[in-house]
Amino acid sequence: MRICSIEIQTNAGFGSYEDQYHSLLRNLDPSSSTERKFINYLYQNGLRLPDAAQKRVDGLYIQPDFYYEPRLWVFCDGTPHDQPAVKESDEAKRQSIIARGGEVWVYYYQDELAAIVAARPDIFRKVR
Repeated sequence: MRICSIEIQTNAGFGSYEDQYHSLLRNLDPSSSTERKFINYLYQNGLRLPDAAQKRVDGLYIQPDFYYEPRLWVFCDGTPHDQPAVKESDEAKRQSIIARGGEVWVYYYQDELAAIVAARPDIFRKVR
């Protein structure tokens, strides 16, 4: 046991933490630096990665940036979300998810990412 290393996998659908990270990178919105910053931060700090990227919410015309089983939807809001009409649309979409029993977590590009991630150790726990 003294010479072994342990890696806790966060999603059995992937062979390793590395595989999960690279799968998420392939599925990012290519125009979103905010999504990339979020995923890279989690990866570089060995924190639990999302189970899926760009997954649609069943029964709603909404496609959040990331998803954590069993019901957490993550939105990464960059500069386009500063526009009042977009903010209003965002809020309506998020309320629709909440009304269906889902949970919503938002990373806004002006937030201090380390602080808001640290505030939710139940989601973003250390896994490696």
